[in-house]
Amino acid sequence: MILQVALDLTDIEQAISIAEKAARGGAHWLEVGTPLIKKEGMRAVELLKRRFPDRKIVADLKTMDTGALEVEMAARHGADVVSILGVADDKTIKDAVDVARRYGIRVMVDLIGVKDKVKRAKELEKMGVHYILVHTGIDEQAQGKSPLQDLEEVVKAVKVPVAVAGGLNLETIPKVIELGATIIIVGSAITKAKDPEKVTRQIIDLFWGEYMQTIRKAMKDIVEHIGNVADSLKLEQVRGFVDAMIGANKIFIYGAGRSGLVGKAFAMRLMHLDFNVYVVGETITPAFEQGDLLIAISGSGETTSIVDAAKIAKKEGGKVVAITSYANSTLGKLADVVVEIPGRAKTDIPTDYIARQMLTKYKWVAPMGTLFEDSTMVFLDGIIALLMATFQKTEKDMKKKHATLE
Repeated sequence: MILQVALDLTDIEQAISIAEKAARGGAHWLEVGTPLIKKEGMRAVELLKRRFPDRKIVADLKTMDTGALEVEMAARHGADVVSILGVADDKTIKDAVDVARRYGIRVMVDLIGVKDKVKRAKELEKMGVHYILVHTGIDEQAQGKSPLQDLEEVVKAVKVPVAVAGGLNLETIPKVIELGATIIIVGSAITKAKDPEKVTRQIIDLFWGEYMQTIRKAMKDIVEHIGNVADSLKLEQVRGFVDAMIGANKIFIYGAGRSGLVGKAFAMRLMHLDFNVYVVGETITPAFEQGDLLIAISGSGETTSIVDAAKIAKKEGGKVVAITSYANSTLGKLADVVVEIPGRAKTDIPTDYIARQMLTKYKWVAPMGTLFEDSTMVFLDGIIALLMATFQKTEKDMKKKHATLE
């Protein structure tokens, strides 16, 4: 969650003073409220950004027309996020999004005054807005209305982060956290408090209860998955992998992105064990020759650069070990040995590999290829343990090969 402090004041010095206290308390975003912008103009946005360069500055313009013009003005004065009214014309919102993209900032659309919030939220998501705000205004609050009435439905209806504002305080914030709000906007509960810093810290403490749950769940999900991978390892695949390594003249390791980092970590340990090992792409990597081995790491088995390297290795008379989730992939079919390391279950994700790498909303809290990469890392560490036992190498022996120029 993100705590955004709404500085709905008219005095810039007072706003900065409260912002300083809120920032010390841990506030993530600082909102230059509409009253402050009306009083001070874009100068207020600029002053806040100068004073707090390490915080996101939200310009609460509540733009109703000329979206492109007003977003550009705010961006030029340091705003990171600009608010547009959801009741504005679609063109106003689309223009605002286009300009925001050009300046590298974000658009938050405020649903205040919108009758059918769920319907409009879905429309806004299609327009490419970055955040949707479920907002109960001060006048509405005076009539007994609450953002909780609409928040849950909007959160369920869209995939973009949802913000919530409207009389929130220490008592009501746990509920909006439970309902799935990503950005929690607090105004008077902080700005009118005797000790704004203390109240901000108390709110952040509420967040951390949820943060720790998320972290622990992710870790447990990942550990559970790795345990399942360990149980599903096929003896003939692992044996083929180890035999190929032991028989190779030189070992080359290749992976892209995070898989590449996993490969480098494995190469480092093989070097400690006196293997003649290289990482593809490094400037000191020699030519691949007959009798050499390529260990290719790719969750999809379709990464173009990895597949091309495997083709070259085969052409030069070497062997290829593919570590992948898909034995029937292009890489898998090229390889002499395939070690299958499952990623997410197919029931959790779309069938197209590229699509599921791009999506951000699914059952697992571990995104994209994380489960494959983490499982591969632990599997390869298991291989190192086996090789240590096979060649009777101790940690002391390996330390002799550890880098001294660091």
